[in-house]
Amino acid sequence: MTPQQWKTICDKVSDDMLVHTRPFVTPLGTENPLSVRLVGTGSYVVRKNHRLLITCEHVARIQPMHYRFNGNEDVFEHRGPWTMDKHPIDAAFAPITDLAWAACPHQAEPISYDRFAWYHAPADRAEILFFRGFSGENSHYAFNVHQTNGTGYATQEKEMRGDDQVFELFWEPENTELTSQTTTEAAAEMKIENAGGFSGSLVWNTRYVEVTQQGGQWTPEDAVVTGLLQRWDQDTRTLLAWRVEHLRKWLETKGA
Repeated sequence: MTPQQWKTICDKVSDDMLVHTRPFVTPLGTENPLSVRLVGTGSYVVRKNHRLLITCEHVARIQPMHYRFNGNEDVFEHRGPWTMDKHPIDAAFAPITDLAWAACPHQAEPISYDRFAWYHAPADRAEILFFRGFSGENSHYAFNVHQTNGTGYATQEKEMRGDDQVFELFWEPENTELTSQTTTEAAAEMKIENAGGFSGSLVWNTRYVEVTQQGGQWTPEDAVVTGLLQRWDQDTRTLLAWRVEHLRKWLETKGA
């Protein structure tokens, strides 16, 4: 495979995953009398017929917490409790009731829990990993409107890095390329220097390499959740994600 062929594959996988994950994700923001700001990213998940909003503890502890649903600009404040634990766990979830879910027309969807992998175990080091989130640098407030533009990223795991708790993803803004489906308007507005705000994003193992090496025809439905993005290491230009096996164990222990 030539570099151009691999680039074409990554381009398509990125765009397909961006569309696929859009309904699952929400920006999480807060406000006070002086400011409105983005604090992180959350994802809707359904387990045992219970709808949850999942993010990091260092995001969820900021109150009041606001969320919204894909396809609608209305913003809602979560007034109920959060279940959360501080670092090194750094995870949180809150129930989203049927009443809250039906508060407005929308196209949001929860991720089925059976799409959470049992372990973070990509079949190949070249595997394409993906996350969708909301960075602070692409969030703006003006004329009483809080505009948050979501972005999706295809990347790979760093070799020989991480440990039994976290894995590390490449984050190299100078090497980032926009996909062919990125509009001229979106490209002009998009900034890719600061990863602040991506905390709480779920990381997906697209399984593209795994499926195609086995002779299959890949679709985004083959992707599985493989981690929770928690930290940005600016010195090493690395994003750190908590392995899905630990996230699963924590959720189930906490009665999610």
